[in-house]
Amino acid sequence: MAKWKRFTNRASARVGVIGVIVFLVVAGFAPLLAPYGYRVQNLNEVLQPPSRSHLLGTDEFGRDVLSRIIYGARISLAVGAIAVGIGMTVGTILGAVAGYWGGWVSLVIMGLVDVVWSFPTILLAIGFVAVLRPGLTSAMIALGLVTWPSYARMMRAQVLSLREKEFVEAAKAQGLTDWWILIRHIAPNAISPIIVLATLGMAGAILVESSLSYLGLGAQPPAPSWGAMLSSGRNFIYQAPWLTVAPGLAIMFVVLAFNLCGDALRDALDPRKT
Repeated sequence: MAKWKRFTNRASARVGVIGVIVFLVVAGFAPLLAPYGYRVQNLNEVLQPPSRSHLLGTDEFGRDVLSRIIYGARISLAVGAIAVGIGMTVGTILGAVAGYWGGWVSLVIMGLVDVVWSFPTILLAIGFVAVLRPGLTSAMIALGLVTWPSYARMMRAQVLSLREKEFVEAAKAQGLTDWWILIRHIAPNAISPIIVLATLGMAGAILVESSLSYLGLGAQPPAPSWGAMLSSGRNFIYQAPWLTVAPGLAIMFVVLAFNLCGDALRDALDPRKT
């Protein structure tokens, strides 16, 4: 309760939670909220400015920008959730193994972490997407493959600090197996920082996916990816600035919301704060 109170007492946390909830609702109920289909074209209303019939205007094909922003939330949510899920699963398992057994196992795993971390995230993601072929699925897999080292290093540090605790020694004295001790006793006590990292990772995944789509390596047309919308809108930035402003603001607000939640969770779960 004390941790929850610390979390809710922060104004930034409340703002972040509201932003994340709005994002989830928009993504989940996109067909009900969008005034038009994201693929519906009207060539008689090309590059129309914001109006009562099109609140955020239309694009170069006469498609409603607001509807595409709403449907684009689904792509961002899917990419963030799947990429974070892949990275967290792989990184947590490898980090736990490295921290608990140590020795050459830890040396190999952490060496691989150092290799992955030696490349900029966006460049490594571009490399993976190029190998897997551009597309939304490739972007999800690539993001998971470039983000797991963060979870591995965090989990290893947690396991190293917990494996010598009294409750672990007591479990060993009872004759429990190493895997049972790791899964049932150590992992539950090490998961809090991983949750914080995953929350912040959602923001990073959405941002990197938008970058990949902007470069044409993520979601392919006519999918309403926010990054792809930015890319197509840059050709009309002076003639129709709403084409870049709308998806740019959507990316900014969602990333900000997840970052605010992650920062608040980190402070609330900090054991040094009572």
